[in-house]
Amino acid sequence: MTWPAPDDVIETFVREVVATRKYHDICQDTVRDVIATALPKYKRPRDAIKAARTKLHRIQAAYLGQTEIADHLDEIAGAHRAGDRDRVKAICRRLMRDHASTRERIDLLDRFYRDVFAVTGPPRVVLDVACGMHPLSIPWMGLPDDVVYHAYEITGGLVDCLNGFLTALGLAGPDGSDLVKLQDVICTPPTEQGDLAFLMKMVPCLERREKGIAVRLIDSLRVDQVVVTFPVRSLAGRSKHMPEFYAQTFAEMVDGHGWRLIQVPMEGELVFAVDKRTA
Repeated sequence: MTWPAPDDVIETFVREVVATRKYHDICQDTVRDVIATALPKYKRPRDAIKAARTKLHRIQAAYLGQTEIADHLDEIAGAHRAGDRDRVKAICRRLMRDHASTRERIDLLDRFYRDVFAVTGPPRVVLDVACGMHPLSIPWMGLPDDVVYHAYEITGGLVDCLNGFLTALGLAGPDGSDLVKLQDVICTPPTEQGDLAFLMKMVPCLERREKGIAVRLIDSLRVDQVVVTFPVRSLAGRSKHMPEFYAQTFAEMVDGHGWRLIQVPMEGELVFAVDKRTA
């Protein structure tokens, strides 16, 4: 039997996937990368396609969450213009409860960024890599008014919502351009230069897509420091020695790069500051 050429399989798969309601706004580079990675592992294209669909489902589960950000942008903008920081935080806190990753951090917000920036220093240019809902934490960061906040996400709907959110907070690119980009950081690492990058609970997800990609991504980022976090319990609430496992695993991953690895004590989340300036 003559199978279709790999390029034909890839492009057909991409067209079919993005035509579905479930994946219509996912970054096409993500879809293309998943099927291209699967094809060499299987003799039959249909088996590779099945595996690619399974991986896409897992990626979507990791990256996406139901959000009502768009419904609250006017309210956030009005509270920001009025200088009502407590109101802005209250809205953001309510929205963050929709997403498992940010929901787990809600009780830490009042100290999380204070303690992190005590180690790294306050940044003026931030890269939020594979950001998810993390930009909703900006009201707690205490960033300077002229901060530039770049973020990267693979879901178009969330990208639009987050750009609206940053605009509501008075943040925009130097030329008025969007700060949140539809970009798969595995396929296209960020090229913007900054002081600090966030990589929040994403290392395990990235490693499931491609072994070793997390450290290669950290190495490629044009920043002095990277804040990397890991979950300390499963979604079911079980720890399973996760902090010890991730602490050892991450130390082994970065070993040999010459970076300084500093653990920031935090309940409910494993937090590291990676200082690349020592390399």
